[in-house]
Amino acid sequence: MGILTCKRPLALLVGLALVFAFFVATSMAQQKTKIAGKMTCAYVMQKKLDVGDTEGHVISLAQSEGTNVSTGENEFMDGARIVNMSFSDVIKGNGPHQGYLKHEKNGNSTFTGWNGKITTIFSDEGAPIITFEGIFTYIRGTGKFEGIQGSGTYKGRFISEKEYTVEWEGEYFIKK
Repeated sequence: MGILTCKRPLALLVGLALVFAFFVATSMAQQKTKIAGKMTCAYVMQKKLDVGDTEGHVISLAQSEGTNVSTGENEFMDGARIVNMSFSDVIKGNGPHQGYLKHEKNGNSTFTGWNGKITTIFSDEGAPIITFEGIFTYIRGTGKFEGIQGSGTYKGRFISEKEYTVEWEGEYFIKK
């Protein structure tokens, strides 16, 4: 009888622990903050190299700067200064790109790693229409964003030869 009475409380204890773990995980998931924004940036430095193996194969290293405007219901880095460092490897304007982005405002900053693809089509007049999209992940934060974690998606387009806009959305939480 002693073993049977010991198994019931143990099963009850394990069941309660699983229920507690479920509620803790659900509670942590509810602490994520949905965010969205639009950035407008311009190149301050760009270096392009012709690879030469096939027509139109170019690698590019660039730095751009700009401003973020928060567009979500939760304000995030509205008016923040943006610094974006990027690398692309394209053939005739199509291919992968990746980089790092910093939001900075009032001594608080976030650092994001991102990657995606660039797509170029040509208008009837022969002008390139360059768009891009991908994913981002927060890798570090300072100030009130110390411990930031989260991710999201972005889509953008060039509005001139050196300027582009990016609309993005995602979610984050602060890991304590």
